[in-house]
Amino acid sequence: MTVRERAGEYGVAVRFVDLGDWGESELRSEYDPALREIRVHFKLAPELIEFAIAHELYHHREAIGEIEVLPARAEREAAADAFAREMTAAR
Repeated sequence: MTVRERAGEYGVAVRFVDLGDWGESELRSEYDPALREIRVHFKLAPELIEFAIAHELYHHREAIGEIEVLPARAEREAAADAFAREMTAAR
């Protein structure tokens, strides 16, 4: 199953948008729980798109209570990256 198919199973839309310039680092993607939507920066390199979607799916899983929300933002982001690495390596 692809990462996009997994997002579809969760009822999460994936859109490509301009997320703007965030100074030194570029915002690659974001999850909007109100809309159940993952926004991916339209300039993101193709090889990073699946990883970005998987990373945001982790945050969706937090939002729906499927997994525990870790207390520190750094922990949550590291866990989301680990989840994305696992999902994209399995393909």
